[in-house]
Amino acid sequence: MKIGIFTDSYKPLISGVVVSCDSLREGLEALGHEVYIITTNCPKVKQEKDSRVIRIKGMPLPFKIFKDYRWVLSYKKHLFKIKALNLDVIHVHTEFGVGSLGLLAKKKLNLPLVYTTHTMYVAFFDTQKSFIVKCFKKPILKYVDYLFTKFIFNSDVNILPTKKVLYFLENRYSNKVNDTSKINYQIVPTGFNLEKFYCHNHSPEKVFSLKQQLGLKDSFVCLYVGRISAEKEIDYLMDAFTSFHLQNPKSKFLIIGDGPERKNLEKKAKKLNLDDKIIFLGFVAYDKLGIYYQLGNVFINASLFETQGLTYIEALAASLPCVVRFDQALEGVIKHEQNGFFYHNQEQLITILTSLYQNPDNFKQLSYQAQKSVNLYTQKTFVTNVLEVYNQAIDNHKLKKQKLIQHQKETSDKI
Repeated sequence: MKIGIFTDSYKPLISGVVVSCDSLREGLEALGHEVYIITTNCPKVKQEKDSRVIRIKGMPLPFKIFKDYRWVLSYKKHLFKIKALNLDVIHVHTEFGVGSLGLLAKKKLNLPLVYTTHTMYVAFFDTQKSFIVKCFKKPILKYVDYLFTKFIFNSDVNILPTKKVLYFLENRYSNKVNDTSKINYQIVPTGFNLEKFYCHNHSPEKVFSLKQQLGLKDSFVCLYVGRISAEKEIDYLMDAFTSFHLQNPKSKFLIIGDGPERKNLEKKAKKLNLDDKIIFLGFVAYDKLGIYYQLGNVFINASLFETQGLTYIEALAASLPCVVRFDQALEGVIKHEQNGFFYHNQEQLITILTSLYQNPDNFKQLSYQAQKSVNLYTQKTFVTNVLEVYNQAIDNHKLKKQKLIQHQKETSDKI
């Protein structure tokens, strides 16, 4: 099968969308399928060396939070490139420029299209503090609503990573589509290669050496991995950690990642007089990330923005109990008091961390359950499920085509 994956972000950028697309490509190619990535140009890539990655020139976005992303305005002229690929199915992972090219290719080349919803922009913009973003929030969301409706209705199958996304789409867009029975939703959680995160793949000597290097020896380490941006609510975690650290002075908070809020949060750590206890490690290449999870004792997160939360799965694979704010997207991923804990406020977070700190014997069972719980999120399971969706989309597309031909014939006969 020849598959075109359309996405506005791809390697070397790091995000949940990039991980999902790359995992899918890797798994499909391992089964003998031919996969092409259609994406935007990236300032970090001067010349693309991968012959199956097609980069389209785009304009920089005027928002700091999207500094590495590009907006494709003129996409119609690239249709000939897509036609030359002779695709069997189109899989769109974005609602914007490159996604519009995918939708155009579906219509002009008469191809089946699968669309995956990755981002709930309403929640995203609610957390942004930028004056410019706030000023343009209403028109942006109006445009996003238009795009969502267009993709949901024109796709042969819609992939959603969790029930949370399904409920969101049904509540927000069901009244904007004339016939909801024509919409085909399939819940397919993203899965990926977890080998790099498993404890047994990292020597204790290397982990110990890295701990010494970062000043984490003999510390109880609360770990956050991900983008450092407003919607992740890392400041919420820092406030809770401050109270926790007063009671437990051997604790440290290790933050791995980069993003637009990093400088502000580093200033906050200094104001709290905890800049030696709250450590901003910065960007770590994804292929080297596995060993860094071994530095933590517990993984913490406060985001309510996730559609699935891939870093939670990475942490569980690394045998880290997850202490996270309750979110519908995490139901089934985090099992309270089995592989981690849900909390609803900072007081509960502090209480859970204190209990774990003071009762290290509880970690053994939690760690065992953590790694055991990620079996549903393997790359093999993910790719198998997506292939079923592709075949369903191809069948649905053929059926729609047959119905259209039949309708045209009946109309012609009446005339």
